Amino acid sequence: MDEFKTINDLITETVKQSSYITAIISSVIFIIYTLIVRIFDVVKSKNKDKPLLEMASAIKENTQNIVKLNEVLDETFKNAEKRKLRQCEKAIECAFKSFGFKLVQESTAIIAHNNINVNKQLIVDNINKLVSTEYYNLYSTLSIYEIKGITISNKLKEEWIKEVSNTIINIIYDNQDTITRVTLITNRLSIYINEYTTYVVSKTFN
Repeated sequence: MDEFKTINDLITETVKQSSYITAIISSVIFIIYTLIVRIFDVVKSKNKDKPLLEMASAIKENTQNIVKLNEVLDETFKNAEKRKLRQCEKAIECAFKSFGFKLVQESTAIIAHNNINVNKQLIVDNINKLVSTEYYNLYSTLSIYEIKGITISNKLKEEWIKEVSNTIINIIYDNQDTITRVTLITNRLSIYINEYTTYVVSKTFN
């Protein structure tokens, strides 16, 4: 059983330092090496009239170790996959929250510091550009994540750009007081972010 403990330790350390393929190769090589050493020891002992059953026992023990190795690897892969999925889901949530925060921040600044009626066309153009830029920043961030062959950024919808832009513009020019408009933009964007996040997570993991 010392060999199996060594195998288990080898897997754990190798997975920390390298890829799972490397862990498998290293573990298999270790088992083969252990099996050869055992057989060699038994063969040498056989010359001293030890029974052949000891060779069979050595082979059986190593076979059991291989079975246990498979169980350890299977559990390791499952845990790693769960961690990867959870990390990916958190990345989606954080990316969308950052997207929404930047839009709220810029929209609030526009309401507070601009003469929105005199500079309307410029403001509308800037909002459209802002939302488009932040959308593609979001797209770029999520493009590095792939689950089961699915690149997460491909689940985004470009029509969200127009939806968000129009909402911000309409609220800015709805003639309500500053606090009300800021509150409306914050709440409306929060709803969008939750909807978009749920959509992308659902399309990616289900």
